[in-house]
Amino acid sequence: MKPLSRNPRCCLCSLALSLLVVASAGCGGPGGDPGGEPEVVYTVQPPTWFEDGWSYGQVSPNGQWLLFGARFGLVLVNRASAAVSAADLHGDLDQVRSAVFLPDSRMARLGRLGDREGWFFGGADGSELSALPPDALPRFSRDGARVAFTRGAGGRGTDLWIGTLREFRVVSLDGPVSGLEWSHDGEGVYALVERPDGLSDLMRVSARDGSVLSVRESLDATWRFNSIGVSPDGSSLFLALVGTEIPDLEDRHRPGADRDLDIYRIDLRTGELEGVVATPGDDFYPHVVGEHLYWTHNDFFDAVALVPVSGGEPRVLVTGGQIPYWSPDGRQIAFTYGGWRVADWALNLDAGVIDLDEDAQPVSEMRVIVEGYHEDFTPAWSPDGRWLVYHSHRSGGPVASYAAEGSTDDLYLRATSAPLDEEIRLTDFGWEVGMADWAPDGRRLVFDSWDRGGRAGVSRPWIATLDPESGRATRVERLPLPEGFGSTLLAAWSPVSDEIAVVERLPGARQAIWIVTPEGSRPERLVEFESSTYGGVDWTPDGAHLLFAALAEGRMQLFTVDRSGNDIRNPSTLPRREVRQLTWGEADLIHPQVSPDGRWIAASRLIHRKEVRRIPLP
Repeated sequence: MKPLSRNPRCCLCSLALSLLVVASAGCGGPGGDPGGEPEVVYTVQPPTWFEDGWSYGQVSPNGQWLLFGARFGLVLVNRASAAVSAADLHGDLDQVRSAVFLPDSRMARLGRLGDREGWFFGGADGSELSALPPDALPRFSRDGARVAFTRGAGGRGTDLWIGTLREFRVVSLDGPVSGLEWSHDGEGVYALVERPDGLSDLMRVSARDGSVLSVRESLDATWRFNSIGVSPDGSSLFLALVGTEIPDLEDRHRPGADRDLDIYRIDLRTGELEGVVATPGDDFYPHVVGEHLYWTHNDFFDAVALVPVSGGEPRVLVTGGQIPYWSPDGRQIAFTYGGWRVADWALNLDAGVIDLDEDAQPVSEMRVIVEGYHEDFTPAWSPDGRWLVYHSHRSGGPVASYAAEGSTDDLYLRATSAPLDEEIRLTDFGWEVGMADWAPDGRRLVFDSWDRGGRAGVSRPWIATLDPESGRATRVERLPLPEGFGSTLLAAWSPVSDEIAVVERLPGARQAIWIVTPEGSRPERLVEFESSTYGGVDWTPDGAHLLFAALAEGRMQLFTVDRSGNDIRNPSTLPRREVRQLTWGEADLIHPQVSPDGRWIAASRLIHRKEVRRIPLP
């Protein structure tokens, strides 16, 4: 088990187009202009939870444009005017899913034009479909004559394709590629290749014959796709790394470990590494444009906040926490801590708890309530306080990455008084399992999950029935939903009746709350709203109202809606149902949980700021 960190530092992560292009910012860091600080060329605060932790920006070779991709879309920003240009991004395409800059600063676009889909290049008579596969993530040589790419989700294929747009050579590498860029002379491609132990090797692949040369081994990089910057003279590369040493696998799982990404330069003549950018928060996706080094920076600030149930200003209860849950007596609150580190994505998440007085003021230090190897989310107490249930990716020992072999993705249960090593695995089929909620009888749970082996991103709710003495699951079955029901995003059981609130994901950035019975009968659509993430839902203790999070003026805020009232099966009555906004402000508020006495709403309070920064080349 991991030791408790007394000072957990946590990070939170669709696109809210709150843009700001500024001249400079005091963010600190070594390297670059002597005595100067990195210049911030783009800022965005996405109203999302974790989804934008790895989104990044790329500046065009002429320095005039910036592409920034996020959870709910891709934007093209004119750096001179700070304006978002949808027309320039789309051109004549009907839809654009991704784009990359060509060496002449034009774009290759992945999208759809009529009935044709794939990578398009601009031509004299409009966009022309190329021979690039739709799942390719291409990188072009400086003269634009050659292309290199991997294939598969996130560009992390193990085969490297090198050639022209009409003829390719395939080179098989020893692991997934997490970074790719052409050499300065166009004679080869640099690739970061992930190893099973979580470390990465830097390779150079010849464009002429496909031979592979090792540049440097055992680098502490991220498993998510990144980039490699090449200096103008080709003598050095810029990489996003945690550090220069081989990490202890245990550290990847420790919430308080100092493992944010920084920017390093590697001298290709000597193989030596030198730190260039080191600031609090992740610095990643380095690329060189002209005489500047650009990269993307994450600043995440999360907290558990309390809001009066009638609404008002949030009061921060726990800094560095998220996903709160009340104990049945209201005298404790549990939460997840550890943060969304890009290099160790979710491995370092554990759950803590603090004690509260009658006014919901903290009266204790944080102590661990759930910990172990890999991701642990906040537990939910059973109504009688006897059991804790929680989502976990529990692994038997330290693993190197999120999807590493040996990881699980299921619900676990433990008696409140039992030691941490006596947890019970309730499910064995999970894939991105959501948090569970208890029925009032304390014998059933509702949770949602993707189907392992099914389509990614499509979640369905399930009901688990437990033996109240042993805690073992006696039955797990899917909750029936109306035909045509979309993917679900969390669910909550009424504290006073056999009704379940289920959040449905709708097309675009829209969601809806339904009320169903455990048998799936009498489905009622309660309210529809805009949302950019897993906002959550909860009931008031009397079952009369539901709390949820929705977008309001570009930020996720808390709302309440009546449960009783009009027959919502008749759409004409829906506008008469009272929906009231409870919070306003610059922070995002999600995951509402109402206290047992009905006085307070606990919520995750998030400020997630992303910046594209630059310094003169060191």
